[in-house]
Amino acid sequence: MTLWMFAGIAIGGILLFGVAYEFFSRRSKRKTPQKPGKYDQVYMEQVLQDTRDTVNRGDL
Repeated sequence: MTLWMFAGIAIGGILLFGVAYEFFSRRSKRKTPQKPGKYDQVYMEQVLQDTRDTVNRGDL
């Protein structure tokens, strides 16, 4: 009887540890989406302009 109790407690502890690990690992991965900054927008506009220039020149 005590062997079954020991096995049940050991398996329950492992399961409890797994649930707690999943909970905290998922919680740390959640991040709020950030808006692109001023420099990101300037960079993307420059990339788009370079692409337009390349297409208009026919360098593809």
